[in-house]
Amino acid sequence: MSEFSVPTTDTAVNRIAQGNPFPPDLDPQDGFPYAVRILTGSELLSGTRNNVFVELVGSKARTGRVRLTEFLSLSNDTANRGSYDDFLLRCKDDLGGVLVIVLENRKSISLPQLNSSWFVDFVICHDYNAENKQIFPCYSWIDEGDSISFTSNTTTLKDVEGNAVLKSQRQGQIDQRRSAYQWQKFEALKMPSAIDDREGDTSNPQQLPSDEQFGAVKSIDFTKDAITAVGKMVFPFVFRSMDRLTHYEYVAEAIKVPEFPTYQISRWVRDEEFGRQMLNGVNPVVIQKCSSIPTNFPVTNEMVKGSLVRGLSLEDEMKAGHVYICDLKIMDGLPCKDVSYCAAPLCLLYVDNNNNLVPIAIQLKQTPGSENPIFLPSDHWADWTLAKIYYQSAHNQFHQLSSHFLSCHAVMETYGVGTMRNLPDAHPVQKLLRPHFRYTMAINSRARESLINDGGIIDQNFAIGGKGKNELIRRAGAAYNIHWTNIKKNVEKRGVGGKELPGYYYRDDGMQLWQAIEHFVNDIINEFYSSDSDVKEDPELQSWANDLHINGFPSFIGSENSDGNGFPDTIKDKAQLVELCTLIIFTGSAQHAAINFGQYDMYSYVPNAPPDMRIPLPTSKGKADLQTLLNALPDRSGTLFAVALPYQLSQFSRSEQFLGHFRHERFIEEKVKDVTKRFQDKLAGIEGDILERNKTLDVPYVYLLPSRIPNSITI
Repeated sequence: MSEFSVPTTDTAVNRIAQGNPFPPDLDPQDGFPYAVRILTGSELLSGTRNNVFVELVGSKARTGRVRLTEFLSLSNDTANRGSYDDFLLRCKDDLGGVLVIVLENRKSISLPQLNSSWFVDFVICHDYNAENKQIFPCYSWIDEGDSISFTSNTTTLKDVEGNAVLKSQRQGQIDQRRSAYQWQKFEALKMPSAIDDREGDTSNPQQLPSDEQFGAVKSIDFTKDAITAVGKMVFPFVFRSMDRLTHYEYVAEAIKVPEFPTYQISRWVRDEEFGRQMLNGVNPVVIQKCSSIPTNFPVTNEMVKGSLVRGLSLEDEMKAGHVYICDLKIMDGLPCKDVSYCAAPLCLLYVDNNNNLVPIAIQLKQTPGSENPIFLPSDHWADWTLAKIYYQSAHNQFHQLSSHFLSCHAVMETYGVGTMRNLPDAHPVQKLLRPHFRYTMAINSRARESLINDGGIIDQNFAIGGKGKNELIRRAGAAYNIHWTNIKKNVEKRGVGGKELPGYYYRDDGMQLWQAIEHFVNDIINEFYSSDSDVKEDPELQSWANDLHINGFPSFIGSENSDGNGFPDTIKDKAQLVELCTLIIFTGSAQHAAINFGQYDMYSYVPNAPPDMRIPLPTSKGKADLQTLLNALPDRSGTLFAVALPYQLSQFSRSEQFLGHFRHERFIEEKVKDVTKRFQDKLAGIEGDILERNKTLDVPYVYLLPSRIPNSITI
């Protein structure tokens, strides 16, 4: 057991910072002295007035539970937000080197407080006799009535073999986490699994572990953005109806002027703008190289020869790599709400001799026929514009539910739950990946609560409604491949990696970022795994893979789509581990940034890509005019949703943490800090290259600037 002395003075704090934490009059014969500094987090509500306790666990002995706050104190000055507290513990026995620190938070009789939980950044422990200093990263909430244990160095299980104290701490942490992070499966929807956050049958973000919930600043910003979006929409509703295109402009600019307003409002009808959005809009992952015309899209050379400016035939243009296609067959036959309509379009695009990608043919339904015309740029402007709007409407809904929610939000939560269930805090892969799960479970829980839930916001405002939403998610989930967000493999599969498709800045910037992340991950993995056998023989890592394979992506097991599409059940070598970790980090950072943060630019002007269409798809040409377009677009309430949701989803929080910058330094090793610095330098170089290129562009591509890529999905 230990004796406890009250917190030391500021002078002693300075001495600790200088490496001499002990009072000059300390008698080393009076037990074994340990100086402990505890740093409370700086975010709002991180401190507590509760009674807090510490226990030091060594290789030979442990201190037992020591109270660090004065009993029955009504003015407890310990554990204040953004501050550190220093304590001197005199132990009767030599602990033999401190291996584990345990902190505990217990209710006390104190003044009322907004928050009883306590967020601890880290602990520094000085051993007087050993003359050394150890840093113990914590970066966790300790709820009232709970305790938490944590260690110092980054280790795999092999590194602590034979150390009963550290092995017990790791297993205890995993057991505790598996209880807190239980799987919720969606096998009927073919979705990846999530954390079980249900209260009854409904998702409730308050059911999440404290470490996964929004911090105070994030909560404030999230609520403020929602209120701002709706509040500023009041002005546009002085219009009795959306009966002019200019009314949609007023609505778009009522909340916030889009970053590129002239490009979205004055250029939205131009074919070059349509093509630009296929390459560098919010869903740049649909376009594919077209080597032959699909049989259900009977475009002939005669139809499009006026668009083929090089004078070559359609066949020759395809051979030259100038023809591309966007095929949204996944939308075919989806049910729609009453008086709502959605296409399942095909769009043929062409790179002209000015290196602009332009649409040259659009068919709105998958089955050809006399009542399913192929629309062309040579048609009446209203026919052609209406066809493009129908395409963009379907593209909008597919983007939100498949490319955005399923392929980014849902899978990142799956990776996060699997990581927390299987890898202890000391594990290098856990430390590497943890920053990229920050707030993802919290934002997804809110989505399940009110956005994608049955009867929720999506059901009320998308053309496909609730039944169509569920069927689209089911189809997308059944076809999903985790490697789709490996941009190298994705670009190769779609055939869009060549110079024949210029101006594809999502591809160009994304490939640079993938390479930078891959080098960073490779350097980290090499620091902690010396050989492939080290990877294969890491039981915690293999448990992580197996849990994700079986429970994280259960719909792949035994399905026709299972081969190579889900998470592997074992990790065979370092190269595979590097690829998987790179994939996870890229998905939660760069891929989501590209898919998400341009939404207000793309969607705030509703005619550009409405989420709902209110008249049936045209069955012939020559009947459309401006009034037809206005009749097809969302009404006032639909416009409110169409603008307000992208606004909220495009906002950065004041507490955002951007790629390569980690407020919580979970790795304490200097060699890892060097690796991180090299990563940051590489990202700075990429940023400079992008900014220089953007000076030459009419519409800068900014969504993959590293300074605008959050580490994780927080919105």
